[in-house]
Amino acid sequence: MANNPGDFRNPKIQDTGKKSSGGIGKWIGIAVAALVALLLVLWLLGAFGNDETAIETDNPDAVNVPAN
Repeated sequence: MANNPGDFRNPKIQDTGKKSSGGIGKWIGIAVAALVALLLVLWLLGAFGNDETAIETDNPDAVNVPAN
């Protein structure tokens, strides 16, 4: 018999395979996923479309060729 029967350690009882998963990698993944989702929504709403920007052509030095 053991010297101290109250000090019984059974390795089958302890769960050593369980690991806490709340590290910084999880938060980086959440931030990247949120950024990708935000960019996708903006793209679907047309924020990255080809904007038809008006170009100023009122240059007095420009030569205007009349149409026939």
